[in-house]
Amino acid sequence: MALRMTAHYLRNNPTQPGLNVKVLLLLCIASGVWGSQVVVPPRVSAVLGKNVTLGCRIQVDSNLSLTQSSWERRLPTGSVTLAVYNPMFGISIPPEYVRRLSFRSPSTHDATIILEDVGFADIGVYTCKVATFPLGNTQASTTVSVLVEPKVYVSAGSSALMDGGNDTTVATCIAERARPPADVSWETDLYGTSEAHMADDANGTTTTQVHYSWQPTRHAQGHTLTCVVRHPALQSDFRIPYIINVQFAPDILVLGYDGDWYVGRENVQLKCRAKANPPAHHFRWIRLDGDMPDGVETMNNSLIFLRPLQRNDSGVYRCEVGNDIGLRSRDIRIRIQDPPSTTAMPPTTPVLLLNAGISVTAPGNKQRALFTSPTLAPLHEGNLGTIVGGAVGGALFLLLLLVLGGIYYQRQRRTFRGDYYTKQYLGPSDMQKAPQPHELQQVYSNEAGRASPDSKVKPSHDGNGIIYPDKDREEWGDFDRERSPNGRSRVIREANAHHNYHNHHQSYHPKPHHPHPSHPHSFHPGQHNHRGSLQPEHRRYPAPQSMGNGSPYLPEDCYDNDYVSHTDGSMISRREWYV
Repeated sequence: MALRMTAHYLRNNPTQPGLNVKVLLLLCIASGVWGSQVVVPPRVSAVLGKNVTLGCRIQVDSNLSLTQSSWERRLPTGSVTLAVYNPMFGISIPPEYVRRLSFRSPSTHDATIILEDVGFADIGVYTCKVATFPLGNTQASTTVSVLVEPKVYVSAGSSALMDGGNDTTVATCIAERARPPADVSWETDLYGTSEAHMADDANGTTTTQVHYSWQPTRHAQGHTLTCVVRHPALQSDFRIPYIINVQFAPDILVLGYDGDWYVGRENVQLKCRAKANPPAHHFRWIRLDGDMPDGVETMNNSLIFLRPLQRNDSGVYRCEVGNDIGLRSRDIRIRIQDPPSTTAMPPTTPVLLLNAGISVTAPGNKQRALFTSPTLAPLHEGNLGTIVGGAVGGALFLLLLLVLGGIYYQRQRRTFRGDYYTKQYLGPSDMQKAPQPHELQQVYSNEAGRASPDSKVKPSHDGNGIIYPDKDREEWGDFDRERSPNGRSRVIREANAHHNYHNHHQSYHPKPHHPHPSHPHSFHPGQHNHRGSLQPEHRRYPAPQSMGNGSPYLPEDCYDNDYVSHTDGSMISRREWYV
């Protein structure tokens, strides 16, 4: 009624379009057109053979009341009512749709229906109508299209994939009778090419085929091709994997020979391992440089030596393997070496015994057990260098210790002024000046008259003193008898006698001028020697010679290395040195 009033007003006032729009809005508001609204999707896609939902949401103001809601289908012959919902009278569906159509949840706000088992005949325009009081009818339309889900599968190429062959169709991915046409592709890491073909079918469907071509190689055996199909009727991408099957002749690998086969080695064999497609079914072992030796047996793909290896087992052996594609072989040269000089044997006892044989008797058993030293395993070549290096390093270390010991010993000898077997005393540098030759000549000449008749004054070889003849060494036997009660040795008595004699000589001869008058070893007239009482009446030994450094020392033959000198200038008997 409001629309009729609006049309009548526009026909009567066609010259004022701006005013007409304002009047139209006022009329619509006054008549309550904006009081109700029907909301439906503009398009709906249905999958062939599945259900489709046609939604219709109703928005009604509080001043309006819903009379009924319905669905109609527009056909070339006119509109056809599919379903009606009345709040007071219920639901009404025609017989031809009663099994395929239903309301989802009918109410004053929802008129959604479900159409089952959609076919191509269901393609068209559907309208949702709402009748309100006092407004009247309100409607909205949606278009239904039918999608056909493709049938996807993968077929192998027409010819087998042969290793090293030309480009061959590996497989074909097919998306059959799809509406709209499906998007088909291949995913792989191989370097091949794809080629697509499309064909139209009935009912507007399309079949798509994509061929994948590639040059076969055995290294791609077992790799995967993946067919990927995308279509609106599919909820996600459809993926089909395809395993590549490349046929090739056997690829042979001989195992078992480690290069260390020697005479006498046991439990050895050669195994022929073959990788082939189709699988290998023929294995054969032959020897190329002679007949197969005795004691060798072929079992499946293995060549087994049933006895210890011999020298004549050396040679060239061939393994032949065949399948439906072809026959292949692999040669291997075997060299039998001399046996090792020593072999590792377990020790006879838990403890390593270095002796050749040790007899052990248990406390509670009278039997004796003979333990022999085990045979040691040969050293590995990797350890030989370590052992040699350790031996050389140890020798160098010992040599260094010997050199350091020699240096230390030489320094000790230099700090000790004289040693146990010294034959020349080295006195301090500050001792008194050596007596002049004429003084010693006069002293020993006067004393010679009172000495033993065997003593004779003779000029020394260097002109600085006198030399007395050798004494009989049997006089050393009086050592114990001439030892003083207080334990002093004859050396001390002789030294004291020499000092007393020297003091007596100085009482008759004036002391010459000495460059060191305060030297502790110089003697003066009037000094009393507390050892003067020990001087014998006749000296049994000649007076000591005057050495070049000014210190008196007894001759070599007289003392016979019986004295030890010290760094302070004193001398004691070797016998008292060890007391």
